[in-house]
Amino acid sequence: MSQAAQGRLGVMALVAVGILLAITGVWAEGPVIGPDHWAYRDLDALSQAGLLAGHPKGPLSDWTAGQLTRYEAASLALRAVQGIGAAYQDTGKALHEIAQVQPGEPSAMLAGVSFEDLARVEKLIQEFRTELVSMGARVDDIESTIEDVQSRLAKVEADQKKHTIDGYAQFRYEADNAPDGDTQFLVRRTRVNLRGPVSDTLSYRVEFQLDAKESGKGIGSKVQLRTVYADYKLPNAKLRIGQAKLPWGYELLESVPVLWASERALFMDRLFPNQRDIGVQCAFRKSPKSPRIDVGIFNGTGINTSDNNDRKNVMARVDVPVPNGSVALSGYLGENGEDESATDQDRFGISGRFKWPGGTEFMGEAVAGKDRGYDVRGWYAQLGHPVCKKRPDLVFVKYDQYDEDTDTSNDLFKRWSLGYWWEPQPPARLGIVYELRDPDEGFSEFSKWDDTRAWLQLQVKY
Repeated sequence: MSQAAQGRLGVMALVAVGILLAITGVWAEGPVIGPDHWAYRDLDALSQAGLLAGHPKGPLSDWTAGQLTRYEAASLALRAVQGIGAAYQDTGKALHEIAQVQPGEPSAMLAGVSFEDLARVEKLIQEFRTELVSMGARVDDIESTIEDVQSRLAKVEADQKKHTIDGYAQFRYEADNAPDGDTQFLVRRTRVNLRGPVSDTLSYRVEFQLDAKESGKGIGSKVQLRTVYADYKLPNAKLRIGQAKLPWGYELLESVPVLWASERALFMDRLFPNQRDIGVQCAFRKSPKSPRIDVGIFNGTGINTSDNNDRKNVMARVDVPVPNGSVALSGYLGENGEDESATDQDRFGISGRFKWPGGTEFMGEAVAGKDRGYDVRGWYAQLGHPVCKKRPDLVFVKYDQYDEDTDTSNDLFKRWSLGYWWEPQPPARLGIVYELRDPDEGFSEFSKWDDTRAWLQLQVKY
């Protein structure tokens, strides 16, 4: 028997085992996976792409009760393997032959199978490994084949898409009742990224900002260089050199398009202006389930700015996976200014983020340290839950607090943010946020923050 025939029979046998077990109900009912679970969404994407063998192309919800047991999901993952194999056979290629694809050959497009589809299947196989093994599936063989396929196709796609341009724009109507506030239409933020590989181990990213975020700038606004760095891949690690985000906690590292309120906690903006600095950092992680360790050395003066002293600022972060989420510890030691005018920039923090079955999410962080010669402290907590099954959405509440001098009274900033965002189409997000702000009269920017604010915002990624 030929190798191609053996490969096809092997895949079909694996699927047959899963289908047989599903029909006969050999396994017990396991934890339920609903539409809010990432595995259900990935299976739904594969179903809508027509890649679940034995099922018609279309939403997963059309032929399920809206939820799956883990064994049912594992069986569908095997159907996806068969569906992808069948797609390639229709073009004269068997599944195992994908691994032999040559650079420049657009075989994934010919078969109607994307690299993202393969990544989904790989993730599903890893998630339901225990169930698949109990079903008699040879998971190691499946994982090995998919890993080889992905490696080959990644190189093909890199050749086809050497350099990409992407970004986002935020359009907002805002009513700010603070003494210095305005009611206005504005382009809050526009970013453009240019990124791509230089070689198998070296890549780059350049990001520009082209907006007038603060009112009154008008035509005097300038294009600003936000990010420019090079990444070098190492075994289980990545070295980054240039102007980039500081590896601190979670919110600081989040891209603005995914921030629930489209705003960071005030203490984050105060203690880490522009969220970026110039320096060298290294991220190490042995495996996806291992702790991630980030270390870095920076100027400490922010973006597009030369260092102002001989002391470099150092930073470290440890992110530890825990059930349903992760916890991170971060530390930053530095100094800003020279000689007698120098001030400490020391801060330490703890962060946590969790997501439970059903889609409920929590993220919170607390920071304490020194800044501009003062002892400072800040924290925030946010909780969100989806309410729509058809499209991504989230209703959320967030509270953040900042004490800009813990040795002084009457200078505390407090804010509640209530909001909802919805994605009518994945590239676009519509959000509405109401802020209830209550700064003490001694707060340094009292007139800017004293009163409520609300806005309606359309965000488009491209």
